[in-house]
Amino acid sequence: MNKKILTLVLSLFIFGGTLYAQSYDKKFGFEINGGLKEYHGDLGSALYFQKSPDYQGVGGAFSIYLNPSFDASIFGSTGDVGFYKQQYDEGLLMDVRVGFRSRVTQGMLGVTYKFANGYIMDEDARFKPFLRAGWGVTQSISKFTEYTVPVRHPQNRTWFSSAWNAGLGFKFAFTDALDLVVSQQFNYTFDDNMDASPYAPAGARLNNAQEGNKPLHDIFLYHSIGFAFNFGENGRSSYKIKDSDGDGINDEFDACPKTPEGYEVDADGCPLDDDGDGVVNEEDKCPKQKGPANNNGCPLDDKDGDGIADSEDKCPDVPGIKEFDGCPDSDKDGIQDSEDKCPLLPGTVEGEGCPDSDGDGVYDHLDVCPATPGLASNKGCPEIKQEVQEQIKLAARGIYFESGKNILKAESFVNLNKLAEILNEYSEARVTIEGHTDDKGDDAANLTLSQNRANAVKEYLAANGVEDSRMTAIGYGETQPQADNSTAEGRAMNRRVYFKLEY
Repeated sequence: MNKKILTLVLSLFIFGGTLYAQSYDKKFGFEINGGLKEYHGDLGSALYFQKSPDYQGVGGAFSIYLNPSFDASIFGSTGDVGFYKQQYDEGLLMDVRVGFRSRVTQGMLGVTYKFANGYIMDEDARFKPFLRAGWGVTQSISKFTEYTVPVRHPQNRTWFSSAWNAGLGFKFAFTDALDLVVSQQFNYTFDDNMDASPYAPAGARLNNAQEGNKPLHDIFLYHSIGFAFNFGENGRSSYKIKDSDGDGINDEFDACPKTPEGYEVDADGCPLDDDGDGVVNEEDKCPKQKGPANNNGCPLDDKDGDGIADSEDKCPDVPGIKEFDGCPDSDKDGIQDSEDKCPLLPGTVEGEGCPDSDGDGVYDHLDVCPATPGLASNKGCPEIKQEVQEQIKLAARGIYFESGKNILKAESFVNLNKLAEILNEYSEARVTIEGHTDDKGDDAANLTLSQNRANAVKEYLAANGVEDSRMTAIGYGETQPQADNSTAEGRAMNRRVYFKLEY
């Protein structure tokens, strides 16, 4: 047979290693693996990482279950084996580099002894150590350094030889169909061609290959890790799993180990709920449409989508809760919105659903100043002290207009600024600005003039930071005199602007 074809067949069919154990229920297996190959022979030893380099290899196998203790396998590997070192050459009187690199391919028939055989260890153990041995053929394609082989001999050679293999390792079962396999294999070849020992001059042979001694046969180790894929169902599981609800999911991995018999389950062992409404398919009369459990998983006539049928929903247009017959409790204070004076603020029953934010004993819906502690008699606002009232009256007396007009005189500005300061201090209070005149002139004209003057004062205060919405301007004309209009002094007192500050 053509040597290249044989090499290819061996490489494709039996890449190194073995599938170390099958089971009664998974009679066949295929493994792929990879690892390192190390040399031992006439040139020295690299076993167990004594010397670099360590070369890579790949392998594979096909395996058949024989009985609980033994498997039969066809297996093999391919990859490089090599070794290099410096050596003193007496002829050249110098150190030379001696060594080789060989592509080694093996095919083996063998058996594996399994410790997880029911006698030493449980058959369904996940950790399974083993021993193995095999016999087969090895091909090596070697390339030597100039000083390993005398010049008169070829530097590259291809050889075939018989070989035997012994190994140990373990596998760890992820499932009954997939194992992790770690192994070490000792390979002994029945020739000495891989490292070119037959051609080495007497002075080049070291250790056990000194002149007059028989050269060592070539040896190499293959350290490998891989995966074994087991197949060939035989009617029962290879692991004695516990499956309480009989859904095919091991209790160890079953999120719902008490699923009723016959229920279709997902990968976690839980009943399927295709529409995601919380009612499993087997109990859902509408498995493709969301609906509440109290309606057997079918949708209701429910305009607001709160899960309460319109026929039972007292607030069918607004999402609510069952406790209040479908009406909402937006602030979740236990008082439904229709009875809650503060539906967006959690409150108390005593406060009709409102809190007392400033802690003054007046609940927010009755408190004009909910952020400022005040008096219940003053609608929850601070008392406007008597001296402040007097300051307002005094400042109001200093407001002047041009005769017959609503144009403020400049000497009024100091007092108006004082009024603006007071009003901004009592920011929750409302103010009424009253305009009054004496009885001189037309009544209607006096009424209009008083209104315009009250408006002018309001506009000035608004320009100085007093909120427009807090102020009301009213003109009373000559209708509310506070002195006798028959005297000049009385008429002067009646021409006035009055401020009323209240909550």
